Amino acid sequence: MTTDAGLPSVRESLQLALLAEGEGSPLVDELAEAAADHYHLNYGKHPVPVLFREVRAARTLLAAGTVSPGLTYSPWGRSSG
Repeated sequence: MTTDAGLPSVRESLQLALLAEGEGSPLVDELAEAAADHYHLNYGKHPVPVLFREVRAARTLLAAGTVSPGLTYSPWGRSSG
């Protein structure tokens, strides 16, 4: 999909894979690469602010698995666990 309405599905697929498989799984790696490719190939088809929010949200999801123990993930930032 290349519509703005379909753009969140890329991030949501990545989020579901992280929940089901966990950070570092082959599925998560594959979907992260596919997301980067999608964002790259469809760059001109989305308004920059919309694409920026989606890329940032996807990066935040991937980075959440690399935080220190004792911290929990929140889409609005990190918090103590």
